[in-house]
Amino acid sequence: MQNTPDPGSRYRIAIGQTIAVCRSERGWSLRGLAETSSISLAYLSELEHGQKEPSGATLEQLARAFDLPLADLLRLIADRLEEPQPPPNIPTEGLDRTEIEQIAEFASWLRWKKGK
Repeated sequence: MQNTPDPGSRYRIAIGQTIAVCRSERGWSLRGLAETSSISLAYLSELEHGQKEPSGATLEQLARAFDLPLADLLRLIADRLEEPQPPPNIPTEGLDRTEIEQIAEFASWLRWKKGK
């Protein structure tokens, strides 16, 4: 049986990364965000690690805690989802966005060439 990736994992990871960046930009600890948002520390940790998918109400709580309109928080998540995705199992640590885009573009070209 073939292992298929969880289709929601990319979405959950984008949400978690966005939360972590917003929190970090404010100099907050996870505990500080928990206190500000009235969301449990454990649940916030699971969100940041892409293990849980938040409800709309939770996203609203986070937006309020970050002093952002909900639409702005959702845009930040959408922007992260639109970032180029390198093929799986390609190490990209230490690469900048342009280099990752080049890898993703090359992988797309290889898939196209293989399909010819």
